Amino acid sequence: MLNYEILGQIRVSGRPGVCAPRARKIETLLSVLLAKNNQVVTAEHLIGEIWGEHPPARASAALYVYVSQLRKLLRGNGESAEDSPVVTSPRGYSLHVGIDELDADRFTRLYEQGRALHWDRGYGQAAKVLREASQLWRGAAFGGFIDSPDVQAYATLLEESRLGCLELLMETELLIGRHREVVGQLSALAKEHTLRETFTEYLMTALARSNRRAEALETFASARQNLVQQLGIEPGSSLRKLHHSILVGEMSDAV
Repeated sequence: MLNYEILGQIRVSGRPGVCAPRARKIETLLSVLLAKNNQVVTAEHLIGEIWGEHPPARASAALYVYVSQLRKLLRGNGESAEDSPVVTSPRGYSLHVGIDELDADRFTRLYEQGRALHWDRGYGQAAKVLREASQLWRGAAFGGFIDSPDVQAYATLLEESRLGCLELLMETELLIGRHREVVGQLSALAKEHTLRETFTEYLMTALARSNRRAEALETFASARQNLVQQLGIEPGSSLRKLHHSILVGEMSDAV
């Protein structure tokens, strides 16, 4: 069993001698095949993903060499060509990825499990599962170095899921009274995602429940300034209502 990790810099492990490619074009090839895992990708499409609109004259020959090199990297020591997960078919190439071999698949499974637990009001278990999902991330998907449109689209989808998971995790943590424990993480998230009002709302809630009303009000003022300066809009109604509740000392325990 191989272990492909794309929630951060690409890493491959699981067998002796297996490693991630260092050459940029081969890494792009692997990234595309992982983004389209278990699907056949035509040679023409791969050439477009790797070289863009202006491929070299001998792109097909170069692709064949890159596929051969990728096979060797993923085979491991003492294994034959038939053991490679890179499969050739009349239509093109595919990468066989088994259940739980890709960290993005494990993340998605845990996120869905945590969401179901949250909906069933199993908040304690939901928080545990959602945090496990979020901890699979080591950085930007594919290390942030993306040359391929297919990989860019997949990375964008994964990043949106990551943020959704973090939002649900923070909401769940607040529901089980862990407001003091999540202030630090919420502060970092609100600073990193200044236009994502949910993180600001949860940070203000956590601060207010931790008897830090002044900081909660300062957080609102800062968030409002960012929205006005960057987009020319005021905070949404949910954030404004929370601000008013904190200001007059009537904030409830509801998230």
